[in-house]
Amino acid sequence: MKAILLPALFSFALATASPAQTCREVVRDSSGRIVQTIERQKQAGGSERAVIRDASGRIIGTATTQASGGVNTHTTYRDASGRVTGSASTTTSPGGSSRTTYRKGNGSLTGSASTTTTRFGSGARTQFRNASGRLAGSETTFGNGTMTRTRRDGSGRILGSSAGTGSCATGTRVPVPPTGIKR
Repeated sequence: MKAILLPALFSFALATASPAQTCREVVRDSSGRIVQTIERQKQAGGSERAVIRDASGRIIGTATTQASGGVNTHTTYRDASGRVTGSASTTTSPGGSSRTTYRKGNGSLTGSASTTTTRFGSGARTQFRNASGRLAGSETTFGNGTMTRTRRDGSGRILGSSAGTGSCATGTRVPVPPTGIKR
């Protein structure tokens, strides 16, 4: 489960933001137990900063996503000590679909993801592949005022879910690699 969630690490902005720009996402494992929380804050220009904590509330890492021209984003993942552990580069098409490439801290390829949105834009499906191109997992997201995600491994088994409100339900989010894509 940590292989899916640990890379979704964010750095929390110190600047004050309006409630519409922030959210808290609660992450659960397949049995429904809370395993992590993600506090997100969106910034002007489309960047996103947040912090992720384990079930006890301890910060376990950070990441920052920067937007470029509204089409491309780059995410830098860091561990709790601030060391860079990986990155993700995402390109979004005009129709809302996107492609993400994941890399380790040393720059080597670890995997990729392809996301397609639903007809009315309230949901999305992501397929993750490892560095060799083999299917490694999937994620289904629904957002309409609230946001829910369900994550599965490559065989379709449910690994966990998460739910959030506010800006978690809309806009660009930091990409999360699945099982099989290691940092």
